Amino acid sequence: MPAAKSLRVLVVDDQESVRGIMRGYVKRLGVDNVDVAESGSAALKQLGKQPYHLVISDINMENGSGLDLLKAMRSHPVLKRTPVLMVTGSSDNETVSSVVQAGVNGYVVKPVSFDGLKQRVEKILGPLT
Repeated sequence: MPAAKSLRVLVVDDQESVRGIMRGYVKRLGVDNVDVAESGSAALKQLGKQPYHLVISDINMENGSGLDLLKAMRSHPVLKRTPVLMVTGSSDNETVSSVVQAGVNGYVVKPVSFDGLKQRVEKILGPLT
């Protein structure tokens, strides 16, 4: 059981309001260290500066999609083991299949509720204490 306070999470979304909501949800989980990025390319820069225990990323973004971010992370020797939770506005089979094939740890469909996010995060990281 990971201690939520010791975790570092990166939230990636091109919409400021969604970043704020997701950051708030992660904080409600007990995680103090929550950073945000507005694109996949900005997220890669953040990931190069410090390690994260989890990345929560939107799939469809300007300036570097979540799928591009995931593929870049999975091909990187250090980042390839970092868990990624994808957030999507689309639950179509093609979208889900593309992120699963790229190595995503889980996904959640928008609109995301706190309970839905908590369930997915704990499925990936285990129960938070």
